[in-house]
Amino acid sequence: MMLISRRYRYAVLLAAFSTAVVWGLRANAQDTDAVQKVVELNKRALAAYSNLDVEDAAKLLKQALDICATEKLEDHPMAARTHVHLGVVYVVGLKQREQGMEEFKKALRIDPRIRVTKAMINPEVQAAFAEASMDVSQGAEGEANAPAAAQPQPSAAQPAESAPPAEPAPPAQPAPAAESPIVHTPVTVSAPSHPIAIEAQVPASLGAERVALAYRPEGTSDFVTREMDPTENSDLYKSQIPPEATSGASVAYYILAQSGDGQVLAQNGTAAEPHVVNLSGEGAGAEGEVGGEGGEEAERLTFWVALAAGSGFGYHSGTPEANRTNDSGVALKSSGVSLSRLLQIAPEIGYFLSDSLILSLQGRIQIVSGASDVDGSKVAGNTSACKGGTCHPASYALAALAKATWFVGEPRKVTPFLSFAAGAGQIRHVVDLPKQNMTGCPPSGCKDTVVGGPVLFGPGVGITIELSDSFLIVASANALVGVPKVMANLDVNLGLAYVR
Repeated sequence: MMLISRRYRYAVLLAAFSTAVVWGLRANAQDTDAVQKVVELNKRALAAYSNLDVEDAAKLLKQALDICATEKLEDHPMAARTHVHLGVVYVVGLKQREQGMEEFKKALRIDPRIRVTKAMINPEVQAAFAEASMDVSQGAEGEANAPAAAQPQPSAAQPAESAPPAEPAPPAQPAPAAESPIVHTPVTVSAPSHPIAIEAQVPASLGAERVALAYRPEGTSDFVTREMDPTENSDLYKSQIPPEATSGASVAYYILAQSGDGQVLAQNGTAAEPHVVNLSGEGAGAEGEVGGEGGEEAERLTFWVALAAGSGFGYHSGTPEANRTNDSGVALKSSGVSLSRLLQIAPEIGYFLSDSLILSLQGRIQIVSGASDVDGSKVAGNTSACKGGTCHPASYALAALAKATWFVGEPRKVTPFLSFAAGAGQIRHVVDLPKQNMTGCPPSGCKDTVVGGPVLFGPGVGITIELSDSFLIVASANALVGVPKVMANLDVNLGLAYVR
């Protein structure tokens, strides 16, 4: 499986690289042996990079650049592409970000329109490339706007050696960073082990198709990204730095807006100079959570209330409840797969221990239909279900369960979850009984119930679909095993949840 994955990854990289090569060769028709050697070295480097041999990839790319220097191809499009590849290897593979940015700058000075190969893009590379691009563009603007230095000219009446020395030019000041179009008030302080609410305003004119929050917990070197969700005000985006990332003394973050092809359009903060949140807890709100510099309290989900309904089926093995024997007094047994007719209603109330974990109590109210009354006078030995001469099968089943629910991955519009429940109660299946020797049954035949439990437990899976900040659609499949009365049942439910 790993071999297939690596081969697939290499194929994607090679296809993307080949496209870039064709474009580069058309842009500069120097189809020489030297260029072909550079192309081959790049292909070998990409193969090594896809197999995680970053040292060999860097070595091959440096050989390609040596050929470019020897053959006077430093300004060839393939030289620019090689610098980009080497930059990615430095940033991602060797964790040498500054050297990677230098390679990106060299590529951009050769070809300002060059971009990172799509198959090699990740947030870390995007951030470094965007920063390098900004540095190159600012440097070019600085050179274009720099006034020519006035050179003192000796006059005819004054010998050159007696001319007054020119005053030294003041040191060049770095150009101020362009103001980001992303409007955001940095969060500077929060409480440890709590989520941090992040908001940013991204103008629609920017044309961003994705707005992301990149955060880096203390003690780690890589940023983790999660999408920011638009609000009813389409320019405003929200997300959270999760509590598991805020257990240290600080956490760093920045915000980036991207186009549909993954290019960075704008950033507020960068990977090199991110916003830093002090997690000492000083200045935190009453709940120890801060949403911004002004001390806004971060929103944190607390309560979960849900109501769902559905039906189920499964395997049972046991004695029918109303018809324990046939007319001859022989004990009846029933086993097999059947339905838990008609439906069950599942109310639930819970509490968020974290953004991804809920502990709750869930009820299961089953309405049973389809079982038939029996003439008790014709049932051998009569049973406790027979009252007033008629045996009435059960019409409901009740259960109460303690439940834990884990949401998988980052919260999104559609979020999967896993659950496990355990408790006590009953589940009933409606079963058909043999017609032979069952004269107490109606002409259509006997239908009775078999019960499972009273100990119940089992896993579940499902998804939530966000309707608003407070309401979710919940779809789930819940398996329950009953013992010592054996039953394995699967309920499929659909309902609505309220969170706050």
